[in-house]
Amino acid sequence: MKVRCELDVQVVMGSVSHNNTGLQGYLPDGTSYKDVVRVFGEPQWCGRTPDEKIKVEWNGRINGITFTIYDYKSKVDPKDNTDWHIGGKLKFTAELVNLYFKKMKEINTNAVRG
Repeated sequence: MKVRCELDVQVVMGSVSHNNTGLQGYLPDGTSYKDVVRVFGEPQWCGRTPDEKIKVEWNGRINGITFTIYDYKSKVDPKDNTDWHIGGKLKFTAELVNLYFKKMKEINTNAVRG
């Protein structure tokens, strides 16, 4: 059975504590750094974590639910990465982030085509 529904989504980036969040899912395979920036803006954090497992991270809230997007243990420069992790406190977080990401990417692509 398929169910179709509409969902109003509000995304607010930055100023979010990501304490006690963990891996909940992934952005679609092959997602580029540019695609993430087009949808979520510039990353809120760049550098290296003390354990050197993360070089870049976006964090925000989607409908009040905390999420992060990050390049966990990537061996490539963030701008060449295509493997993005989604962190949060609930599995639903990754589903919601992916729905938003795919729709915004589609809107941005159609706007460029004009």
